[in-house]
Amino acid sequence: MAIATTVKPKFYELFSTAQVREIFQFLQHDRIIPFKFFYQGDLIKSWQALNEEQAKAPISSAKVDDNFLRRICIKLLQSEATCDRWNIVDIGAANPQLVKRFVGSFLENNRLNAYLALDISPDILEMSQQDLTTWFPALNWQGIQWDFEQTPLPNAVAVQRQNETQTVENMYLYTGDTFCNVIDRLAVLQNVAAGMQPQEYLYITFGVEFKVSTRQDMDIKTHISKSASLELLDWLDINLNDADILGYFDEEWGGYKTDILIKADYDITFRIQDKTEIISLKQGEQINIYRFFAYTIEPDNSAPQIFADFQQAGLEILSYRIEPILSRVMLVCRLLPASQ
Repeated sequence: MAIATTVKPKFYELFSTAQVREIFQFLQHDRIIPFKFFYQGDLIKSWQALNEEQAKAPISSAKVDDNFLRRICIKLLQSEATCDRWNIVDIGAANPQLVKRFVGSFLENNRLNAYLALDISPDILEMSQQDLTTWFPALNWQGIQWDFEQTPLPNAVAVQRQNETQTVENMYLYTGDTFCNVIDRLAVLQNVAAGMQPQEYLYITFGVEFKVSTRQDMDIKTHISKSASLELLDWLDINLNDADILGYFDEEWGGYKTDILIKADYDITFRIQDKTEIISLKQGEQINIYRFFAYTIEPDNSAPQIFADFQQAGLEILSYRIEPILSRVMLVCRLLPASQ
């Protein structure tokens, strides 16, 4: 007989009715909870701890990204610009520490119009505002809640270009690894491109895989997806003894995943507006919590799938750089010329 549980009240405090419905549908039909829903609530502390760990480490992906941003900053501030000031549009604002020096440099040189934090999570936006306005009290900080996969760039981003006395352009930062965590990477790139102008640039970083014969399963002992999995089990009131958290490389899909293996039958009751809906999980089923698509770097250091995906989304890669120690790629992109 299945164990009957009810989703805890804290779950409904975190998510809107539309998000509750979306989560229910993903879980009901696909046995997936997109990782975008784990950037809030108690998990904020885990993200903050991860940011601090990256900042303190001798070498880390965040430090690689910081050096990339520093090179961008030097080039933009020392070159003849096509505008008087920029808006920094930070797509996924979960690491304020990463952009601290970048934002500070543009403020010091009086070249920053506004900093726009874009994120699906209001808790991440609150963290971003608190940290950046503490460091820079004069910063024109703007927070915009946005689901990267669902809709094109919000019109509020375009509005920030408007200035009666100066020309303003947007620069788009998409650092970290969230691009490879999403369900539909192409949709995300297309939604970003939809809000860009021809003279504007997207600066994006993410982890990659060098072509090897065998891959090891991911170690989830200290990975943030373990914290997310534990949080989900708590939301759904599933006993920890009735679940295992698995990290592995999915050869067929082409990336790393974290799943929860359910070890007992459960009937879980959701409240969606004024109705109740039940999801039945069977022993042996798995719920995918985390995914990281691993773009492959060929032996000659080329990355044909990266270039193909970006071109399909309407973006031209102008600069392609690899950091080999941490297997990281850094790209500078703009819209494809109209003829292409």
